[in-house]
Amino acid sequence: MKRGAVFTISGVLLCGLLLAAAWKWRGNPDALWHIVSQQCVPDQQQRQNPSPCLTVDLDRGYTLFKDQNGPLHDLLIPVDKVSGIEDPALGRHLLPHYFAQAWRHRSILSEGLKRPIPDQFVSVAINSRYGRSENQLHVHIACLRPDVFTALNQQANTLDDQWRLLPTRLKGHLYAARILSAADADALDPLEVLREYVDAQADVMSNYGLLMTPRADGSLVLLTTHLSLTGLNLGSAGELQDYRCDLMNQL
Repeated sequence: MKRGAVFTISGVLLCGLLLAAAWKWRGNPDALWHIVSQQCVPDQQQRQNPSPCLTVDLDRGYTLFKDQNGPLHDLLIPVDKVSGIEDPALGRHLLPHYFAQAWRHRSILSEGLKRPIPDQFVSVAINSRYGRSENQLHVHIACLRPDVFTALNQQANTLDDQWRLLPTRLKGHLYAARILSAADADALDPLEVLREYVDAQADVMSNYGLLMTPRADGSLVLLTTHLSLTGLNLGSAGELQDYRCDLMNQL
């Protein structure tokens, strides 16, 4: 076997071991589900108090929860047991559009800061099965990283309603992007839009992460990345978010 091939195989194996280690040491993957199912929902039902969640909406099937990682970082979590982006029920139109619900609650960041945060600074994201710490679906609500915000503005004129690989890497990883019109954003589930793309790649949803953020014209940008052993990529679209919202320092 040629030396180059040996190095390639060794590199892939090393990447695999690193990813496996990260997966193993991710902590208690049921922590969020225990909080929602054993504390927030019962407290809301029995005492009309959603604590320790911020909100429990049983009719619409979600909770809002302040994440401990970062001062400006909130989560939308279903009240039903939904494993994550790969959960089959999400593709059968059996569950609410959690991703869109999270976007509709983006003002929770402004409430936390006690200062209005422009919509164009805000994003919602969900990570792949391998790039998350929990086995209960949760959508991250947080600002964009300043460098990501700048990169997307630079690419604004090149994006349309077709998925295209961005010419520049974000956080060192490859991303595909497309535009979702304001009208489509009200009618389509962004996760279903991603599913169509994943199916076209002959791939599976569990490998992918998704982030959504707005443009000045009211349309939305969808960004997706996927698990890659050689690229040291766990498919965590949440890596593009900034839990301190440093973009506010530019105002």
